[in-house]
Amino acid sequence: MSENGPLFSIDRMDVGPDDLPAQLPVRARLVRVIAGPDRPDYCLAVADRPLRHRTSLEQLRAAGVDPASADPQMIRVDEDGAVDLLVFGLVLAARVQGEQLHAGMRGLAAGLAYVVDNTLLRDPVLDLRKALYVAVVDVTDRSDDTP
Repeated sequence: MSENGPLFSIDRMDVGPDDLPAQLPVRARLVRVIAGPDRPDYCLAVADRPLRHRTSLEQLRAAGVDPASADPQMIRVDEDGAVDLLVFGLVLAARVQGEQLHAGMRGLAAGLAYVVDNTLLRDPVLDLRKALYVAVVDVTDRSDDTP
């Protein structure tokens, strides 16, 4: 699927960073379903506008993310090690394994990770080192919404 993939929105955060709730709701399009190391049904998506996230080099490295592999247009590292991310790529997975993002979903609890290395969007399998897990969110299908 590409830009014509199903449209959904992230409407609410259950658990996550302080900077996310003020940026919601955000709409995104499903790019494709991708297998990961622990389950076959991760969803890659692209947000219609960037999400901003403030973190640190230490937090990225502790999560297994290589900041050097990030697109220089999406990451700014300050001298003190603070990191500002500007993210379009998203990884989502239903919170309860066995459930999936689907047509007609309303308020489906899902884990959300930000894509830090955009090469992930072309990878055949999910490499968790290229994404930063940030939140549990509620996801709603918007495919039938008129623009």
